[in-house]
Amino acid sequence: MGRRQTLTPAAIDSLTTGKLADLVTPGLWIEARPNDKKTWFYRRRILGCGTIIKKTLGLFPANTIAAARTWAAALNQQIEAGVDPREVERSAQDRAKMTVKFAHALYMEAVREGRASRAKRRNKPRTIADKLAIYDRDIAPKFGGKVIYDITERDLTKLVLAKGKVARIRANRLATELKVFFGWASSLRGTEIALPDNPAARLTDLKFAEEARTRKFSLDEIGWFLRAIALESRTYQRGMLLWLLTAARISEVTKARSDELHVDTWVIPEGRAKNSRVHRIALGPWGQSLFRINSEWLFPSSRIDGPQALCGWYKARNRVLNRMSQYAGRPIERWTPHDMRRTARSNTKRLKVDFETAEAMLNHAKQGLERIYDGYELEDEKREWFLKWEAEIASIARQVGVAEALGLPEHRSSSVTPVQLLWQPRRHATRGRGSPPRRARRRV
Repeated sequence: MGRRQTLTPAAIDSLTTGKLADLVTPGLWIEARPNDKKTWFYRRRILGCGTIIKKTLGLFPANTIAAARTWAAALNQQIEAGVDPREVERSAQDRAKMTVKFAHALYMEAVREGRASRAKRRNKPRTIADKLAIYDRDIAPKFGGKVIYDITERDLTKLVLAKGKVARIRANRLATELKVFFGWASSLRGTEIALPDNPAARLTDLKFAEEARTRKFSLDEIGWFLRAIALESRTYQRGMLLWLLTAARISEVTKARSDELHVDTWVIPEGRAKNSRVHRIALGPWGQSLFRINSEWLFPSSRIDGPQALCGWYKARNRVLNRMSQYAGRPIERWTPHDMRRTARSNTKRLKVDFETAEAMLNHAKQGLERIYDGYELEDEKREWFLKWEAEIASIARQVGVAEALGLPEHRSSSVTPVQLLWQPRRHATRGRGSPPRRARRRV
């Protein structure tokens, strides 16, 4: 193939054509070409195998003799161990390609197909959206471009602790999601990643203490709330009233479409319900009027083709909270839209609603064997409750003088309201035999 000798600068300079092998480093060659360029290359057979490896380094003198020998020596270590250097190089390229961003895309594909957990169940749309939100908000900005194999437990610990300084609950959700993501990447379910160890295995040790929320509105607070939202724009009036009247989640209300109203029933499709079960909410005249709008979205954004952003709702909440404190003459405890669900649920016993109906009203799934065998949906019972609850809130709106401001339809029933019946003490006067019969008081 060519001559062999110990390569020196003088020997290479004297080479005008042909190839010259280095006696010091097996497999290392230099070739002189007609254009007066001299190129380093490597050629050697893998030990115990018939495969011949050919690789090119570059030109001399840009690549010195010492640099070429170091390059060839590294290849010889692999060749003599029976390893194909090309496979090693491909593995290194694959490793460099496996960033956290790339690995997370594979993970989300597994999540959507139900391959991300041991339970082998498809995740709900709400769960998928939450996972993407955590990644986009907290993980991608810090680690998206880094190779996943280089991420350490210390890196993840610092991320969770930093999040905990500003948002403890979100830090807990972040720790859980990191443990699930990296656990998948290091398990057989994530063979595409083949992460040797799970650096997030101990992250849940960092979880911050959480207290279950118990906030709910009293009847007085409901009155202050109605007075406060009466001063908001019609959009926020409608949305906040629907939070209270329907006991639906904020995402279910703010992302609702106008065509979800079927006659007098709001049908939340399974794709938008947290438990992936269709939820039907009966609306009285007031609720129906709040739902009617000449737009695809119930609360359209003024900037994009879609629903209004949540930030505007929370700013409106803050304004309403401040007004409620003014009306009460004292600071009102901070509340969230989800507390409206707790408020409605806490009034079910007072309004003589049974447990099963109260749970169905919140679209809570049945538990245990009941979930499997009891297919009765309680739609009639739910309808009765929602109409009763709307009448209850309507009576409070009239009591505090904001019925007209809130667009409450004209009241045509008895002048005695449910709230008056609740707030007025029962009289026990004895009627004489000749007294006219007392007119029955009917609850609306």
